[in-house]
Amino acid sequence: MIEVIRELPVSETGAESVLVKKEENYFRVSSVAAMGTGFETLVFPCDAEGDVTDWGEVAGGRGMSREAAIADLDQR
Repeated sequence: MIEVIRELPVSETGAESVLVKKEENYFRVSSVAAMGTGFETLVFPCDAEGDVTDWGEVAGGRGMSREAAIADLDQR
């Protein structure tokens, strides 16, 4: 089960993010209107403060809502 911890500040690129926890791991769920590719929501491993520790996305994708990306993470 995924626990939503809190909203994170909007990034320099305009991405809106939320910090979530799955078991003992933290993830940043980041939604942005990406130039050239359209809207996407990607999930990245991060620390308890929301700082990304690996930019290789582990869930999410183009056209996905925040809720859909969190559900995608929950399935993995």
